Amino acid sequence: MSLLIHIDHKNNQVLHPELMKLVPSFEALNEKEMLYVVLYADYNSIYKQFPDHERKRKAMWHAFDENLTKVIESKRITDAVSDYISLQYNPKIELARKYQKKIDQFLEGMENDTAPTSIAKTITAIEGLRSSIRALEKEVDEDMLNEGVVKGKMTLSWLEKVKTNRKLYLSIVSKK
Repeated sequence: MSLLIHIDHKNNQVLHPELMKLVPSFEALNEKEMLYVVLYADYNSIYKQFPDHERKRKAMWHAFDENLTKVIESKRITDAVSDYISLQYNPKIELARKYQKKIDQFLEGMENDTAPTSIAKTITAIEGLRSSIRALEKEVDEDMLNEGVVKGKMTLSWLEKVKTNRKLYLSIVSKK
């Protein structure tokens, strides 16, 4: 899928104008706030390899050069993050992230565990989750290669893909 946003070396950003019509919450943000949203929420962010709390902190420092926790926890920012995620939503990537959070929880729990059988079960569970993450990442890569092929070998437009992602995300969030 095309990138939703491009950040150049001067931290200037170019948001596709079509997205502004789809997502009015972006219009309420200034450039630095929008930069934070992108760095924190984008699947291809430079901070994507970090856990959620670390990604949030690094994106905040990158965008604002200071600690503005009250700003990033405001309703405007949280709505924009949710809307941004909805535009690029991929259930396989989200599932892999949940698995990684579970692995992190297992590792924290193992710090105080001394029972060999319990440690062995935890290690087995972690190995299973890691293999599931690898399988999901492989599926995502394959989907990227096959993306957008519809009947008659036609492809979906970029905007149609974004709308489809948003619709899927909203249907899942409304079920919770």
